[in-house]
Amino acid sequence: MQADLVLTGGVVYTVDARRSRHEALAVKDGRIVALGSAAEAAEWIGPRTRTVDLGGRLVLPGFCDAHLHPSFATFELFEVKLADCRSVPECLDRLARFAAEHPELPAIRGGGWYPTTVPMEQMTAAAIDRVVPDRPVCLHDDNVHAQWVNSELLRRAGVGREDPGWAGAVVERLPDGSPKGLLHEAFPWVERALPQYTAAQRAEALGHFQRELASRYGTTLVHEAGLHPWETMLDAYLRLEGADELTARFCLDAMLDPDLPQAEQLEAAAEMRARFTGPLVRAAGVKLFVDGVIETHTAYLAEPYADRPDFCGEPIWEPARLVEASVAAAAAGFQLHYHAIGDAAVSLAVDAIAAARQSGAGAAPAGGRSAARDIITHLQLVDPGDYARMAALGIVAAVQPYWFTRDAGYYAELHRLVGARADRQYPMRSLLRAGVAVAGGSDYPVSPPPDPLLAIQRGVLRRDPLLPETNAELWPQEAVDVEAMIEVFTIAGARANFLEDETGSLEVGKSADLVVLRENLLELPAERIHEAAVELTLFRGRPAFAAGPFAGLD
Repeated sequence: MQADLVLTGGVVYTVDARRSRHEALAVKDGRIVALGSAAEAAEWIGPRTRTVDLGGRLVLPGFCDAHLHPSFATFELFEVKLADCRSVPECLDRLARFAAEHPELPAIRGGGWYPTTVPMEQMTAAAIDRVVPDRPVCLHDDNVHAQWVNSELLRRAGVGREDPGWAGAVVERLPDGSPKGLLHEAFPWVERALPQYTAAQRAEALGHFQRELASRYGTTLVHEAGLHPWETMLDAYLRLEGADELTARFCLDAMLDPDLPQAEQLEAAAEMRARFTGPLVRAAGVKLFVDGVIETHTAYLAEPYADRPDFCGEPIWEPARLVEASVAAAAAGFQLHYHAIGDAAVSLAVDAIAAARQSGAGAAPAGGRSAARDIITHLQLVDPGDYARMAALGIVAAVQPYWFTRDAGYYAELHRLVGARADRQYPMRSLLRAGVAVAGGSDYPVSPPPDPLLAIQRGVLRRDPLLPETNAELWPQEAVDVEAMIEVFTIAGARANFLEDETGSLEVGKSADLVVLRENLLELPAERIHEAAVELTLFRGRPAFAAGPFAGLD
């Protein structure tokens, strides 16, 4: 039998149970059929086999991103970008130019401004009204937890002097009681008030995400962490799947919001799950926001904020209702996925998962497996007492190592908000030592670019070597080695999504999802890991990205 493709003359690090290393591999019909020496692989070469000399390069399994938002790729194509703005007037000038250039858009979306840089006290609806009075405008911050909006959007969303009754959301108000134009944790309600992108726009953005982000950075498995069943993004997935244009596997979560009837939401989630059962797009989870973020005092903490000694924040879901929704979703067969930033929020999520297990409910999205592998993501602050509870319950910690750095400006602001707790952000080594399953994610678009090599490097160093003037180590005792970080972004992500039998490691019979790196990051000094660079991404044996000596292979 002859292979379709043979890669030879490299270092193939399989990330299998033995962490095997080989010199070559062979692929046929999209699957790995052989691993071994160059001589062994040569036995698979026939007249129609394409043989590629790796020149000593490193081959890894395709990377898995266990928590991100491809739906936000519309930001790349259709929205105003404010990440480099340093003042409200600068934001407004950028908005005015964008609105003038895009009269065809029925609404203006965008953002990326930093709460620690742009003064939020100056953010008002009236300020935006002076620039765009006739179309709804929503400008979110860098982590999409704060929304700066104009009067037209407030009108459409029904936000006036009376509390709109949005569970967990905060509406900032002017002295006269009218809404100021700055909202926190109001994303679901804002989205309901905005006109949707068309399915064609969503498909264009998803194609852009695959080409310019996922494939370019070697990502072949993606967990889209939260879509409402009514979103046109679902039509985009169907469109690309039907056209055979997907270059990664996508696992989708349905959003559960605290203000809508639970039974109706679970019914809609089940309908969404029934639409996506194929090998490339699967909807098997539900997403719940337990809290917000520390920067806007919406994270739920076990001890009060340093600058507000009588306030710990509030959970978005009332705890009893969070447990009720979790038990019901688990009983319906869904994998549970929680956003939790504060230590009290993490504890609530663990409590909810424990309640679901005690009730006898537990999702098994992959053919009857008993372990639910429910996910808690972000985990900025964690009570050490929860490490063992998470391990015992088989909970997956979906962490974002991109954030494992001590940026001077952000650290100073965080220290103002939570004091010495700023030195104990984002545990990693402790979770692994406790036996917690840890998978890596980017939370794109919060972490642009979603390059796993950057995350691997920061997990090893706990700092950003590219910014030595403004960056220092964050909790260096939590650093791990490069092999552990590779596992976090490969097989661990596959396990978190019940796909470890299909992808996540390089083994005979598995899908040929892999990346070829320019340099061997197993031997590089940690300060140079970001230089390893993806030069080839294969998905199901087909090139999804090819550069350098492999250019043209696709």
